[in-house]
Amino acid sequence: MSDFERPASDEAVEPPTDGGASNGPQDDAVGPVGASPVEPEKRKGREKAKGGGSGSFLRELPVLLLIAFVLAFLLRTFVVQVFYIPSSSMEATLQINDRMVVEKITNHFREPRRGEIWVFEGDEFGAAPEGQNGAQRAVRVVGQFIGLVPASARDFVKRVIGLPGDEILIDEGQVFVNGEPLDEPYVLYDDQSDFGPVTVPEDRLFFLGDNRPNSSDSRRSLGFVPTDHLVGRAAVIIWPVDNGGLLTGTTHEVPDRRETTGEGDGAHGGVGQDAEDAAAAGPEPGARTVAGLPPAH
Repeated sequence: MSDFERPASDEAVEPPTDGGASNGPQDDAVGPVGASPVEPEKRKGREKAKGGGSGSFLRELPVLLLIAFVLAFLLRTFVVQVFYIPSSSMEATLQINDRMVVEKITNHFREPRRGEIWVFEGDEFGAAPEGQNGAQRAVRVVGQFIGLVPASARDFVKRVIGLPGDEILIDEGQVFVNGEPLDEPYVLYDDQSDFGPVTVPEDRLFFLGDNRPNSSDSRRSLGFVPTDHLVGRAAVIIWPVDNGGLLTGTTHEVPDRRETTGEGDGAHGGVGQDAEDAAAAGPEPGARTVAGLPPAH
């Protein structure tokens, strides 16, 4: 054996010092602690989602406004509407600047009752504002619904006194319906004037304001009101809070009209043609026309 030859056993490779086999470079698996190759993409996705939130809301905003407009229109047209009171014709029941809720469902199921407060359309109508775009019209409708913007039509609020076929007579301020005197605790301002007798025609109603000296009602310019002009029944005052309260519950039960013949004008049972013509005529010269609602009269 030569001095330079080694034993075969010396050619064996020493095992790794960590006691395990080495299958290749390990540097590829080394990285910062807690890092992940997919996290940068996740961060980009989150940032994109945040950036698209405002854009998504702006895209949905017209749809939301349209839904709000349609709901307000349907509620205002068929269910409920808020009116404000700009005049004194119904004092002291309704004060100037009161907001009241008018429900429109009762009108579809029964006729008004004597003593109830109803809103109805008058003969004069205001023109809708010109030059308004769709958004402005939507705001106006919503404003009308909550009672902040006047309605385009002339709406009136009064108390039902006579139904179709009723005979109405006012003698020194005392109201008689079918010969029966009405107890009217809501009338605080006496009016000693006379009126009638008149008979309410079919499909018509006779209205009076609670503030009798300062109300343009069926005695004057309004005459007999067609039943198809009714808007709704006044239900509750919602503003101001101090004036809040129900407007329902007051009714007058009177007997049916008596069959009368041969009674002259001025009798509680007769029908005076001159008085009936006066009811259909306009207000006397200088008479103050007051009413109530948006824009109430």
